[in-house]
Amino acid sequence: MRLRSGGIRRPLVALVLAAVAASSLSATSVLAQTPTATPGAPPAALTISTTYPSIAVDPGGTARFPLQVTSPVVERVDLTVVGAPEGYATTIKGGGLIVGSVTTTGTSGSPALELDVEVPEGITPGVQQLTVTAASPSGQADLVVDVVVADTSGGDVTLTSDFPVLRGAASQTFSFDLKLGNDTAQELTFVLEGTGPEGWDVQAQLSSQALAATAVVGAGDTANIKVTVKPAFDAAAGQFLIDVAATAGDYRATTQLGVEITGSYSLRLTTADQRLSTGVTAGSSSVFPVLIQNTGSGDLTNVVLTGTPPTGWTVTFDTPTIASIAAGGEATANATITTGNGAIAGDYIVTLAAKSDEVTTPSSIAVRTTVETSSVWGFVGVGLIVLVLIGLFLVFRRFGRR
Repeated sequence: MRLRSGGIRRPLVALVLAAVAASSLSATSVLAQTPTATPGAPPAALTISTTYPSIAVDPGGTARFPLQVTSPVVERVDLTVVGAPEGYATTIKGGGLIVGSVTTTGTSGSPALELDVEVPEGITPGVQQLTVTAASPSGQADLVVDVVVADTSGGDVTLTSDFPVLRGAASQTFSFDLKLGNDTAQELTFVLEGTGPEGWDVQAQLSSQALAATAVVGAGDTANIKVTVKPAFDAAAGQFLIDVAATAGDYRATTQLGVEITGSYSLRLTTADQRLSTGVTAGSSSVFPVLIQNTGSGDLTNVVLTGTPPTGWTVTFDTPTIASIAAGGEATANATITTGNGAIAGDYIVTLAAKSDEVTTPSSIAVRTTVETSSVWGFVGVGLIVLVLIGLFLVFRRFGRR
């Protein structure tokens, strides 16, 4: 019996396809079970490290080492420091606290830690090695750090100014820009202090922080210091010294600044008898004397007198400009106040003022001016009354006889 070839070919093809599919599934299963490296995988063991394993510090200073602790799992890690010489103080800090252990977080390591090594005073320059040990259930790791005690003769602090002397009037506020340099091997916190003559106000602070009384300057770094000086109001002309100091422990930097006062400038407009009132007859003028006093310590120049009267009135001075008034001196002038034609009886205010090239804000007084009616009109009125009475007398006399 003959079989058709097509009937056999179809089952063979199906068997071949099934075998290929089974082989693919098997290969996929094998690949899935093969371990591969995963980026960011946790470390294979406990580690402790620092970014700066060697730090220089002056005697009496503190070396600060940032620490990183990692472990393959989340666990508690105990930390100890060994090998510290006598007199050295070591502290491990985390989150602002003193700690002896830390809990790691596996892949991301531990929270930020810091080893502080305080070096005692008077230590001979050299290198001291300390060992930080980290111990946990997963193992132990050691970190060796070097504390390099620097030679203090090679570093110092300085305080300098590009313009140490300023000149101006006593009414000014003087500002000095100083540079504070720290050439030591450690970060220093400076206390700033400025002193001047009695009655003067001297302030020293960081240029970037107006209210800061201290300045933190890193090792080998500098900071900008601003010193403001406000002289006493009555400071006499002359040169004055300002002492500025920056102190950090045993380190101290000082400098002297100079302020040259050209004088204090002020004036006062008043009267010799302190009287601030006058009288004037309507339509006429009144002379009012004034006194200009130089109450400062410097000479005044180009003293100008002005008046501000009511509308329609005028004010003139016999000496509208005074060339100069010496310090502590005075000058006099007469103001002529003229009323308007239509002024009626009553009180009016006339303002008189004085200023100079040195004092731009005028000193002024208000003069109460009383306007009175002219006596001529009084005589005219009396004359009219007399005429009326005479007329009445004549009338009665003539008609009384009849």
